[in-house]
Amino acid sequence: MKPLKTPLVALFCLIFLLMPLPPSFAQLPPAPVTSAVDFDFRQFGPHSPDFVSPWTTFGYDIGDFHTNYANFERVVRDYAAKSDRLRVFERGRTSEHRTLYTLVVSAPKNIARLDAIKANAAKLADPRQLSDAAAESLTQDLPIIVWLAYSIHGNESAGFEAMIQVLYDLVASQNPMIRDLLDQVVVVINPCQNPDGHERFVTWYNAVGIGRPEPFAIEHREPWSIYGRLNHYLFDLNRDLLVASQVESQSAMQAFLEWHPQVCADHHGQTVNYFFPPAALPINPNLDRGQSDKWLDIFGRGNAAAFDRYGWQYYVRDVFDLFYPGYWDSWSSLNGATGMTYETDGGGWKGLNWRRDDETILTLRDGIARHVTASFATLQTAAANRVARLRDYRAFFVQSIAEGKQGPLQCVVFPPEGDPTRRKRLVQTLLYHGVEVQTATAAFTLKAVHDYAGRVQPTRDFPPGTLIVSLDQPRGRLAKSLLEPDTKQDRAFIERQLEKVRRNANRGANAPKEETEFYDITAWSLPLALDVPAYWSGSRPAVSATPVASVVVSPPQSPAPAKTAYVFAYDSDAAAKLALQLLQEGYRLATAVRPLRAGERTYPRGSFVLRVERNPETLHTRLAALAAACGVEVQAVNSAYTDTGITGVGSEGIYTLRPPRVAVIAQEGVSQTSYGALWFMLANDIGMEFTPITVDTFLDLRLGEFNVLILPDGSPGAYRRAFGKEGLERLKLWCQEGGTLICLGGAAAFASHKETDLTSARLIDADDEAGKDGQTASAGEKTPDKKTSDTGSTDEPTGAAARYGEPSRKKSSPKDEKKSAEVGSGAEQAPTDTALSAAPLPLPGAIFRAVVNREHFLTFSHEQAEMPVLLSQRFFRPSKTGTNVLTIENPIPLAGFIWKGNTERFVRNTAPVIEEQLGAGHVILFADDPHYRAIWQAQRRIFLNGLIFGPTITFSTGLR
Repeated sequence: MKPLKTPLVALFCLIFLLMPLPPSFAQLPPAPVTSAVDFDFRQFGPHSPDFVSPWTTFGYDIGDFHTNYANFERVVRDYAAKSDRLRVFERGRTSEHRTLYTLVVSAPKNIARLDAIKANAAKLADPRQLSDAAAESLTQDLPIIVWLAYSIHGNESAGFEAMIQVLYDLVASQNPMIRDLLDQVVVVINPCQNPDGHERFVTWYNAVGIGRPEPFAIEHREPWSIYGRLNHYLFDLNRDLLVASQVESQSAMQAFLEWHPQVCADHHGQTVNYFFPPAALPINPNLDRGQSDKWLDIFGRGNAAAFDRYGWQYYVRDVFDLFYPGYWDSWSSLNGATGMTYETDGGGWKGLNWRRDDETILTLRDGIARHVTASFATLQTAAANRVARLRDYRAFFVQSIAEGKQGPLQCVVFPPEGDPTRRKRLVQTLLYHGVEVQTATAAFTLKAVHDYAGRVQPTRDFPPGTLIVSLDQPRGRLAKSLLEPDTKQDRAFIERQLEKVRRNANRGANAPKEETEFYDITAWSLPLALDVPAYWSGSRPAVSATPVASVVVSPPQSPAPAKTAYVFAYDSDAAAKLALQLLQEGYRLATAVRPLRAGERTYPRGSFVLRVERNPETLHTRLAALAAACGVEVQAVNSAYTDTGITGVGSEGIYTLRPPRVAVIAQEGVSQTSYGALWFMLANDIGMEFTPITVDTFLDLRLGEFNVLILPDGSPGAYRRAFGKEGLERLKLWCQEGGTLICLGGAAAFASHKETDLTSARLIDADDEAGKDGQTASAGEKTPDKKTSDTGSTDEPTGAAARYGEPSRKKSSPKDEKKSAEVGSGAEQAPTDTALSAAPLPLPGAIFRAVVNREHFLTFSHEQAEMPVLLSQRFFRPSKTGTNVLTIENPIPLAGFIWKGNTERFVRNTAPVIEEQLGAGHVILFADDPHYRAIWQAQRRIFLNGLIFGPTITFSTGLR
């Protein structure tokens, strides 16, 4: 700098420097600071020169850039070719054709005997194979098996980067600590549980991210079509373990059951500070709290000691529970492991840099460092407690078998009744879980038999072919958690929620309210969710039975060539699938709107007719192939003459079906998980084509381009803004000219709003719904961590979080995700409380019985008087001008938590499914998503009936 040239200038500068700063400068915050500790990622050196650091291979330092899946695979291939510590197993491919891996790392001596280690771990997991003395001897020699899983949510990016560093240290480190560790531990790594979501996120972030820490920067807000948390079909994989619908879940569960790990750590993000167990309440009551609490405390203290060395912030117990069995921590715990969720703070949607509320800067590198530290603390704790943890692992299964021989629920049986498609699905799900299922080879009788509606019979006879799940098996605790009618919650937890609601009731209308702590759904019983006839008993059948190893269904016999028509009954999901595939391929399919008599057989209303003279010659061969693939029996009819009744294949009660041309709204404001569940169901379960569009696209199309429009669950306010006044008029015109509009969840709230007026049905407390502008969560809809919402409403966070790009920390209030009671008694409810009766309180997912209107086309194939429904946050008053297809008359739940004194009052006489005729078309409302997480399938055929019959059936048919 040049010297000042005059004394006057020097004096002026001095005066300026001594003047007080103006307020705008004085109030500036201090300069941002980053983490106080520069974490040493080389702490486990020296590393063998044979293994190049992955960051050298990638060309950037750890935490400076996001690693894509292909680069990870480069490193794995290189290490596998050189290392005697590492084995790599391929276990399938994702929907986007990425390979799923299991990586196993241990000392060379353990790698050389992996098959023996797996076999011995399997013996510990099945006490029927091993005496106590032999088991004790085995635990002295067996290494402990630790399962480390990363990035089940693809945008939880710190986990993926941490996994690469952990792998490098385990494979290449020459540090004596690592060598000693691997002598005692077999580390099984699921390196990326969601490769497709991860790749979506990192490709986008690497393209747009410039490292800005401001929460409102674009790099902290993934677009709707990018959102990497979810997999290809937009499923939240950390909620999918209940039914294992996705290939990622199926392959990981199979690998887990193959390796029998005693410890499981699932690495997530992003929370305010790092989280590790002990877990919060509620805890699934099928776990042994003594053993579970003991080991969660041991591993929690091990992590705490590692974090305290750096002075890092962390928390325990708050938020993350062990209740819903579809999470990796709770599922692995129900499989005998110490299952744990780890949540890091940096990375993910917080990007390379994130400005905290105290102006300090959190980095991706920070998030990685904490995950790496927790991973190694877990391995060290496991090694230090190897023998004790192996003993307790075996004890878990010993106790599981013993508990299955006592108590009110000892077996669940499934007679050959109802929809065979759903029965097959339930059995396949149990097999994915490793649950033993048997088939009775003879008839048998059970005493004190309960059905899933709460009714009891003194005795009941069951025929040969009945499926039996006895709980006196190693995975009896897991089986019980999946099959019991209702699962109890901790009384202390429930009382805490009641106190919050009571305090809220005493606050002013504009005063802030406390949020309840229900993290997820509180009801999920598989027989109810799938609507499969099932019974449970406090005794076990004394009958010969054979194990079910896989679900194999013999294809039906092909029909002989028909002269007049082919007929198949509408009594299963498979029949709906066959009908839609025939319509999609252009065959002329008709339906009977009354019970049908054909070929000396009687068929229920809604059954399907293919008239030979009205179809091409290809019908004969193509129908046989499709029917065999769908598993549907088809009958050839050679005469239109009807021996009894008024409806035959040529009667006036037979209507030709118009093929559905389906569009689905897919854009911001739509729940991605709702869209994904619909997409998966149509594409994989049904084989039905559809076209995803935006609202703007729909408004620009010719009215006849589609005859079915589906609005997935989402924000009612977002739908209102997207359609606007003119768009809404066009939507009504489209319906009046024959369109079928199907609205799910929040879309149903949009349709029923007084400004939309597509139906005379109204939400109870609809003004409150509108005031929230669609930002309420759904059953189980949560935060951006391990147990975050899978509905997609979290795509539009509330309050300040919405303004600055930070996903909401809202714990729950129902929509995408849902307790408590003795088995079979219905949900254990809180005492009636007048403070809870002012307005309807949202449910964290509870199951009720709905009365079925059997005079409507949406209930074709449903001849039962009632069916189970899942309710969460929206309750509709019945339509005055349309048809209430399902109605809740008795609001006593079958399962799940309700607000005693509130829920009964506001849910009574509500309608979960409504159809409103609008000109020649229909508006169909579902209060909750009928495809929820692929768990809920009880209303599947009601939904499919909208596709099959909606474009055809109007007032002219005499049915509504």
